[in-house]
Amino acid sequence: MKNKSIASSSLKFFSVLLLVIVALVFYKYNLSLRNNLVIINQGSNIWTNVKISAGGEDFYFDEITNGESKRLRFYSKSEDGGSFEGVLNKVNYKKSGISYFTPNMSTKDKIILSDDGRINVMPFPEG
Repeated sequence: MKNKSIASSSLKFFSVLLLVIVALVFYKYNLSLRNNLVIINQGSNIWTNVKISAGGEDFYFDEITNGESKRLRFYSKSEDGGSFEGVLNKVNYKKSGISYFTPNMSTKDKIILSDDGRINVMPFPEG
């Protein structure tokens, strides 16, 4: 009788352990599909009315001050190239095709804003 109890307890333990491992693998896979965008204002002026569209999502910032950075982490709902819009010194700037966003792949980029209106997109370093 004691052997059946030990076998039953061992089976329950390994079943729970297997469920935890499966849950962790799924969680890690789900995190790997998350997009990571960092917007950095390297200039001395303030960018206002900033809108970023990416992966079927829209993000808005009233302003990004000089030296400030903003981080966006999100899952793509659709496939697109993304776009950036913002106002610098009362001039509207737009850039489309900032990256490639799709629900089955993650994107890690940084968007660097300059005082001359340049919007540069660079790969975000892994790590």
